[in-house]
Amino acid sequence: MNVNSLRYMQVKEQLVQLIASLKPHDRLPSRTILSETYQAARTTIERAISELIGEGLLYARDGSGTYVTEKPTGRTIEPDKGIANWGLLIPDILHYIYPGIVRGVSDIASDREINLIICNTDNEYEKQTKYIHKLAGSGVQGVVIVPAISGTVDLNPFYRLQEADIPFVFCHRFVEGIQAPRVISNNFYAGYIATKHLIANGYERIAYISRPVYSTSSERYQGYVSALMEANIQVRTEWVLFEPTFETEGEGYISAQRMLRMEERPDAIFCFNDGIAKGVCDAAAEMGLAVGSEIGVVGCDNTNICETLPIKLTSVKFQTYEMGALAAQLLQERPSQDNQTVVLQPELWIRESSLKN
Repeated sequence: MNVNSLRYMQVKEQLVQLIASLKPHDRLPSRTILSETYQAARTTIERAISELIGEGLLYARDGSGTYVTEKPTGRTIEPDKGIANWGLLIPDILHYIYPGIVRGVSDIASDREINLIICNTDNEYEKQTKYIHKLAGSGVQGVVIVPAISGTVDLNPFYRLQEADIPFVFCHRFVEGIQAPRVISNNFYAGYIATKHLIANGYERIAYISRPVYSTSSERYQGYVSALMEANIQVRTEWVLFEPTFETEGEGYISAQRMLRMEERPDAIFCFNDGIAKGVCDAAAEMGLAVGSEIGVVGCDNTNICETLPIKLTSVKFQTYEMGALAAQLLQERPSQDNQTVVLQPELWIRESSLKN
């Protein structure tokens, strides 16, 4: 058997395990994402999917994608007892911060000849619970989890993993009350360095616009407050806004309009992420305010948004690839200390949006 044939068979089996973790009519990730996730050529992905459609595990909709069948008519999906499998729970593989984590976990898994089953929870506890129970029932050897943040917290699936002696590692954030290794970013420091940078560049009336209140947004807020207090700048409650939903459509825009129309408006805004920062920049432009000279803006995540805005966006960069890779390494090592924590430091990438002169 040549190398290409062996790789094709590995990819096909990985896809079978992915299908096993999905529900009927769930949509598979795009060919591009599958190619990047499994480090395989597009033609290899196409061949495997084509055969799985022929075997009755998948079906295609023209112009829409490939989906899991209602009742597979071909082969039965069962975990391969001879191949190690890991699960990876993430909120959304298409969201701009998660591909780096996926790639980091995937690279470590690939180096160790371990299949990776990726499950998208859409940040919902209910879906997270279902996926964890499915993975535990399929006999996975470990799970990397980016915890969901929406809905009613359910700790039972984590207890099931512990009872089944299936190791798991929290990545990016963690679940209160569950002892497990974790690899996280220093979100306090992110808020601190962003705000400190704005202060150093002459901004004095600094606001904070964020996603709804949860651990990450609170930690970035605390960093923001600490930098202001260190500089003897008053924290103005009217310039702090946690948006009411996690919807991304128009995030930051209405909040920024409200702030920038105040009788005394802020002269800079630290934003929870680059999406909110874009909304702030759009609102400022509509009001005739020059980003940088008249209103400083700093985002978080250092996404491709930063380079596409008319005034390039200063942003805090997190080590997403390293986070995923370290979480996978901890999973492989099965650390004896269940509360082991690795904290990665972010860094500020400075561009024109936060430079006053």
